[in-house]
Amino acid sequence: MSVAPKRAPLETTEARYTTGAVVLHWLIAADIAALLALGWWMNELAPDHSPQQDLIQWWHVSFGLTLIVLIVARIGWRLLNPPPPPVRGLAHWERTLATTVHLVLYALLVAQPLLGWALMSSRSEPLSLWGIHVPALPAIPTHNRAVSTPLKHLHVFWMIWLYVLALILHVGGAVKHQFDGHPVLWRMSPFMRRP
Repeated sequence: MSVAPKRAPLETTEARYTTGAVVLHWLIAADIAALLALGWWMNELAPDHSPQQDLIQWWHVSFGLTLIVLIVARIGWRLLNPPPPPVRGLAHWERTLATTVHLVLYALLVAQPLLGWALMSSRSEPLSLWGIHVPALPAIPTHNRAVSTPLKHLHVFWMIWLYVLALILHVGGAVKHQFDGHPVLWRMSPFMRRP
């Protein structure tokens, strides 16, 4: 009589991200969702040069400046609290892609709001973080279309698609691993337990 071999346990690490990392991750995710929605509404639905568009822009700028604060806090937290080791059992290319996507996301999280701040500075438009005055970035020429037009194209048309691609890869990778025997969502979720 043969005995069926025992099924190997799911290969995963015991460690989850720290509470601070989890809170900052989801605050940043919510901020990005708000920025994407407001940016789309401002540029695609609101009438140009209308009070409605100005109000949406005020919200968009405040969320963008908030993102700078959150990402600085997230990077600081990560330096002081290293993340748990990667999930075991992943192919080398999966680990490489995950690391690359994370690095690209961090770079975009820094670059995109700074680019928006530079764009607003080039137009000499007032900047505020939820009603608190924020100075323009220094050394940005103002009222100069040769500066503001490329900044706008980079901020609105190019960087946003890099963001969307990186987010699709990030979320898609997490969902894929969740169902391919390498569950990961519990490590960043405040509501899930280790499977």
